[in-house]
Amino acid sequence: MATEKLFQNDAYLKEMHAEVTAVRMHGGRMQIALDRSVFFPEGGGQPADQGFLDGIKVVDVQEDADSGDIWHILEKEGDFKPGQRVCGRIDWDRRFDHMQMHCGEHILSGRFHELFGVENRGFHMGSDYMTIDMAAPEGRPLTDEQIREAEIASNEIIWENLPVRILRCENREDAERLPLRKLADFVEGDVSVVLIGDEESPADCCACCGTHPLQTGSVGLISVLKAETYKGMTRLTIKAGRFALEEYMLRSDAASALAKKYSCELAELIERDKINDVKNEEIRRELAELRSAIAKKEEEKLREALDSGSGTFEAFTYELQSANDLQAMASRLKDSLVAPLALLSERDCTVVIASPGEPDAGKLVGNFAKLFAGKGGGNRQIARAIFQSSEDAKKFIDQLKEELR
Repeated sequence: MATEKLFQNDAYLKEMHAEVTAVRMHGGRMQIALDRSVFFPEGGGQPADQGFLDGIKVVDVQEDADSGDIWHILEKEGDFKPGQRVCGRIDWDRRFDHMQMHCGEHILSGRFHELFGVENRGFHMGSDYMTIDMAAPEGRPLTDEQIREAEIASNEIIWENLPVRILRCENREDAERLPLRKLADFVEGDVSVVLIGDEESPADCCACCGTHPLQTGSVGLISVLKAETYKGMTRLTIKAGRFALEEYMLRSDAASALAKKYSCELAELIERDKINDVKNEEIRRELAELRSAIAKKEEEKLREALDSGSGTFEAFTYELQSANDLQAMASRLKDSLVAPLALLSERDCTVVIASPGEPDAGKLVGNFAKLFAGKGGGNRQIARAIFQSSEDAKKFIDQLKEELR
């Protein structure tokens, strides 16, 4: 027997009493079918309601398209049997979040369609956000200006607090008499249409099975967070209602903290950040020049040491140079080496080994670094070994001295 959908007539109904019509185990969970239900089953891009059935948590709700049964999937097993009367209660905060988001999606889609002829080709509702795939005429991507205009127009619809009505049409033909923005090709039989505003000039009119508030004012706020190209369309990431407000509060706190850091007003923050980027780029360039000059001097000193050395394995320690700097220096020296060389970066607890090819630098790391809890690798001429402390790195070098003398 098809379950009566109480949420269709009253989306604000939070509790109900119903009769169990069937019980089954499926997918490792107990599932209960009822003669009537306040729980919205997953569909139309909207997640299922959650809540409680006789005190046991309902974690998911699904509708059997063939029988019309709505199955309430329980977190754990309970003592349910056909004919039993039960009490159900939905998680109202979750439901209202979904109502705000779903209605917000209708409003935004309606404004894009009215302003720019853009069609909603896909809709997904996440835990606290939505994505809508928007297809503009001739496959053009949406511009920032279009997105901002539609966003403002959508919030104006919210401020007008227009009525939101659910119209029940017995068939597709009745639905098509309404000023529909969109009616899916596969819709047959009974059709639910969401009408926002009046029928003569609606803010939106679209077939939809989801739950919605009674007025647009209940949506609260619509915010477009991101736009990206997706399969020839523009995918918008959106928040509405409570989640949009929380997002704005988060961004406001972040912007206020940055404005305080830069000692400027919020309106000046973007320009101040650009100025800061220019200064940082100058600092990075100066730092790179200094590092290059230091590296050149260290390389000259190392070449002099090698030229006056014994021609056998030698090791050198550097307090501030990074492992990357030392590896770059070793790479420039490797073809002129007559014996292996170890360069220790105390800062990174890393030893860079350079070799003329014999012995194999990579094998030296592979054979001995693990003795001191080190790891790494490389090729015949250049390898590096990374340790947890500079003391372990020095022990590794001492081991190499024993092996290579």
